[in-house]
Amino acid sequence: MLLFVFYAVLVWYGAFRGRRRPVGFAVLVGGVLFLLLVNRVHLEIARTFNYDEYVAVFRVLLYPYIILVGAVSLFLVMLPIDLPRGELHCKSCLYDLSDLKEEIFAGDPCPECGSTMQEASSRSGRRRARKRYHIRSKKEPSEVPGIRLGREVLPADEPDHSAEDENEQREPADEEPSGR
Repeated sequence: MLLFVFYAVLVWYGAFRGRRRPVGFAVLVGGVLFLLLVNRVHLEIARTFNYDEYVAVFRVLLYPYIILVGAVSLFLVMLPIDLPRGELHCKSCLYDLSDLKEEIFAGDPCPECGSTMQEASSRSGRRRARKRYHIRSKKEPSEVPGIRLGREVLPADEPDHSAEDENEQREPADEEPSGR
């Protein structure tokens, strides 16, 4: 039963990857033709072994499945290759750079992935930028002024006053709420 689901997902993936190109349309046509071939082979096998009563049940299930796979594949093939992302975007990560025109043309890197316009113009440059981005994202975060990222380890001779400060802040005020 899961074979039909996997087949549909495989055809849809191929149609999406090849959208607006002949490869995508070939996946669409090939996927539907294969299902029609399965239907024809099943009909011939049923006629050969005289179990024609099961053919109607199989067709009732297969024809809507063929229509579903074909319709969704057609939708995916017709999707645009690049979604509109503003007049200027990074060729590595497709980040919208419309507001950063001067900085980008001056040679600054993309704030999202770190690749420059010159680097993003070639495939090997985009690959290097992606590797650099993944390496940078795996590093520990740098310390931001005013924000503690972890618990500080105090020397043994210094007492920890942070717990006392928190208790002082949490103590309720002596005043009764008005309006009761």
